[in-house]
Amino acid sequence: MLDVQQILRWLVMAIVAMVAIVVLGVILKVAAFMLPYAIKGLIILLVVAIILRLITAVRSKR
Repeated sequence: MLDVQQILRWLVMAIVAMVAIVVLGVILKVAAFMLPYAIKGLIILLVVAIILRLITAVRSKR
């Protein structure tokens, strides 16, 4: 038979799990909102890195 302390423990665990799920949902919404900007930023950094590599290659051949 379940005593009161065990029932309270299960309730606290359920509340913690629900709060964790809500926090994870908020984090995923923010991440989904930021994803297009992050991809654009990464593309810009990649292009800059390629340009810098080309400039370095051209200077080293001289």
